[in-house]
Amino acid sequence: MKNTRLFEKSVNLIAGSEKFAECKQFIQHGTVTIYEHSIAVAALSFTIGELFRNVDLESLVRAAVLHDFFLYDWHVPENMWSLHGWTHPVTAAENARRFFGISDKEYSLIRTHMWPYTLLHPPQYPEGWIICLADKIVSAQETLFRRKWRRQVYKPK
Repeated sequence: MKNTRLFEKSVNLIAGSEKFAECKQFIQHGTVTIYEHSIAVAALSFTIGELFRNVDLESLVRAAVLHDFFLYDWHVPENMWSLHGWTHPVTAAENARRFFGISDKEYSLIRTHMWPYTLLHPPQYPEGWIICLADKIVSAQETLFRRKWRRQVYKPK
């Protein structure tokens, strides 16, 4: 990461909040919490985003951190067999709007992060494609190897 100050500022504003800290109590993949997963996706998204000129890095990081901000345990029986895969992007985007006042663009980035699973809702922005890719890479690592993303996960201050 070249511009670590921008990354840290964007992450700290969200990850340092009490509301986002609730994500520490929910598992996302294997033994990885939603909190850890979200920070890892934001770090990888930022690293990828720095490779391109016309990427809004601040919106990219904010949306990446909040992409799974759905605030429930999807592993419990009543949620596991629900339509979680299709519905959680909307829930996360609505929660992000409610608690963090995200922009319409950031809402779209969160809303479309599950493509191609949500076939009718592909990303509309380059940042959306980046988050989509980063989420798939980090999720595969966490799911297949049942451990945290091998990169050093950023610890918000």
